[in-house]
Amino acid sequence: MPDIECRIAESMVTQYINHSLSVDELEEFLDHISHCSSCYDELETYFIVHEAIQQLDEPEDGSALDFRKLLDQDIRKSRRYIRKKRWFHFLTGLLLAVFAVLLLIFVIFFITDIAHFL
Repeated sequence: MPDIECRIAESMVTQYINHSLSVDELEEFLDHISHCSSCYDELETYFIVHEAIQQLDEPEDGSALDFRKLLDQDIRKSRRYIRKKRWFHFLTGLLLAVFAVLLLIFVIFFITDIAHFL
């Protein structure tokens, strides 16, 4: 899969944080930030700001948050999401192929049975 440019990756940061990237876009984005420290830093900055604002809206429980750890957890969660989506698409395709083969076998046997009566 071709790597995306930093300019494109940086434009996807907000979409990543809002969980609005498609599976393909998400995978390209995560692959890019895994080896581009500049884009990862950009994501980290926006993520920390986003999470800090979210925390302002929630009641305080007195605990300090590790935003880097939260980002790492979010990235792992996104990778799991991609794997689940890819697996689901694979299984759906496999089931459709099996159904098509079974339908073809049924039609062939049905036509063969009709031909014997004629």
